[in-house]
Amino acid sequence: MDKEVNFVNILEPRRTQNGIFSFMTRSWNPQRTYLLEKIYTPQDLKHVVAKSVYLDSFIEAESARTGVGRDKLYREVLTYLEEMGMDKKLHVIRWIGVVFLKITFMMKINLYVNEPAVLKLKSIMGKNPVLFLPTHRSYADFCLLTYLCFHYDIDFPAVAAGMDFYSMAVLGRLMRETGAFYIRRTLAGNPLYAATLKQYVRTIVSKHCAPIEFFLEGTRSRSNKSLPPKYGILSMSLLPYFSREVTDITIVPVNISYDRLMEHSLFAYEHLGVPKPKESTGGFLKSLRSLNDNFGSIYINLCDPLSLEDFIGENVYSHETLKPKDLQQLTPEQFKKVQNVADYVISLQQKNTVATISNLVSLVLMQSIMRNEPLALEDVIEEVNWMGDVLKGLGALVFENDVKSNVEKILVVHDKMMRLDKEKQLRLVSGVLMDLSSDIKKKMKGHILEAETMVAAVPIVQLQLYVNPILHYLIPPAIVFIIASKGPVTKDQLSSNYCHIRKLLINEFFHLEKQEEMTFNNALNYCLGNNVIIYRNETYSAGDEEKLQYLLKWSVWPALTTLLKCGEVMTECTHRKVLKLIQQKAESDRCHPYCLSLEAIANCLQGLVAAGALIKDRQEEVIYNLVTTTMDECFHLISSVLPVFNVDFDRSNKVILDQRLPSRL
Repeated sequence: MDKEVNFVNILEPRRTQNGIFSFMTRSWNPQRTYLLEKIYTPQDLKHVVAKSVYLDSFIEAESARTGVGRDKLYREVLTYLEEMGMDKKLHVIRWIGVVFLKITFMMKINLYVNEPAVLKLKSIMGKNPVLFLPTHRSYADFCLLTYLCFHYDIDFPAVAAGMDFYSMAVLGRLMRETGAFYIRRTLAGNPLYAATLKQYVRTIVSKHCAPIEFFLEGTRSRSNKSLPPKYGILSMSLLPYFSREVTDITIVPVNISYDRLMEHSLFAYEHLGVPKPKESTGGFLKSLRSLNDNFGSIYINLCDPLSLEDFIGENVYSHETLKPKDLQQLTPEQFKKVQNVADYVISLQQKNTVATISNLVSLVLMQSIMRNEPLALEDVIEEVNWMGDVLKGLGALVFENDVKSNVEKILVVHDKMMRLDKEKQLRLVSGVLMDLSSDIKKKMKGHILEAETMVAAVPIVQLQLYVNPILHYLIPPAIVFIIASKGPVTKDQLSSNYCHIRKLLINEFFHLEKQEEMTFNNALNYCLGNNVIIYRNETYSAGDEEKLQYLLKWSVWPALTTLLKCGEVMTECTHRKVLKLIQQKAESDRCHPYCLSLEAIANCLQGLVAAGALIKDRQEEVIYNLVTTTMDECFHLISSVLPVFNVDFDRSNKVILDQRLPSRL
């Protein structure tokens, strides 16, 4: 483990006969994150929102626009507040905590927390509101920070939750009583609801004495890597600062890393187009049966608290400041600052990713598949150590105490995905031969893949989910290398092509464009310092470090191949149709199975839009219009640098353990 970070397993003290019950029923006097003269209850907050000057003026304007009476519109506001409003009942939280701990012990989970970061945050609490902005990789994310706050005597956060949970019998109400407030997926077409939500979020930021927690990415990342941020809830949350209702807001980015995702199998199928099942209480209860397994460790890494005042600089007066505080809204300039905050928070979440043994073993296994060479356990351990050193050299935080013991534990955690064969060689377990029902086929979001394709693709995509969280460290030097490896290239050419490819992949590998010059120079120096490339006669070309070169090449290969397939089949058509065409092309060309991912394809299409090769036309359906000359330029660039691999990802690969059993979905 990196010596600079002191991770503490906060579940370990609870592993006694009375540890759970005595801890969850202890006297609890939490530290308030924002000290106010009055403590507002959840009901008080709803009352303040309903009586706000902003909603009163909005109702008056809406009544004049629609002809609907003010009283009726006001009753609608009260209905919306009852729908979205949080509640907090300590006795419910205590019992939910008991259940949470029992489930984590059933799943054999360790919960490692960057304790010095939590204590540092506590030491500065009280002066202004606090926003927790965690990554969103699993449904478990909802519980983790609430339990962390209880453990460290911090008031429970108000957590933004989607309406999927609202409709779940019993669970929806229990989530509300532990601090969840509910938000509809879309605000379009209902301006009164949007105004009510905006005022509610604004009020809990400015008048609530506890943290506010929401996920900037807006949804779970099915790829297990960072998604571009959504700006809506953040803009509502920062409005009290711009309107001077609060003097500052403390933003706490949080990275949550998992040894094993509870949903990884479902995510793999979703990538391939199988629709996700609807959330329900019955489904949740059924899923508990599968949780009596070893899920390894979870790592919560809090970033340094970010002062909004320090980040955006002076809060410049605008025409909005002439209005009463309640009526002030964000100006375009202020919204741009909100966007900058959101982008920077995502980059901090990435920077504080914990590279776990699970990630390292997955890197090793994927490379073994690429080489078609099974590795003995001793060689796996050696490669894990090497991969860890590579990532540390690129600035990653690597959790690696007692590598041999942890590799053996990870093989237990992932025994359904990877295992040692009779010769003690690490193999990937093949997928099941899946018979898709006619109902599922009708709902498929992409091309209906062949059964044999699904058998090969599901385990590879599942494995890729554990490679993805650390790819953002490898991709910059990988792009530098593949450009230089195609022949002598000047620094200007190298930089230009690098920036072009990074822009095409910005949705696959999120990054801050304004930091790209520094990222490029760091990647270039890393490649030069490790003999990945060499500098001679004022040009760059490939060096002699073949082992590191191979890792960098295959790490970027699936994303570039997906881009290439987009260029090969792209015509002017709807988003849904082009997804099917590209997926069908990737299947017929026997590409890396991750090229079949609908999310990866959609990300590459967005990159082509950003590069000007496609124009997105929003009608009833999204339609892409092709810009032929720009697409040709992008296609030529990608095809000129794309690494060449000849890999079979089916059961003929020596690393894949054929364990197919018939199943039905």
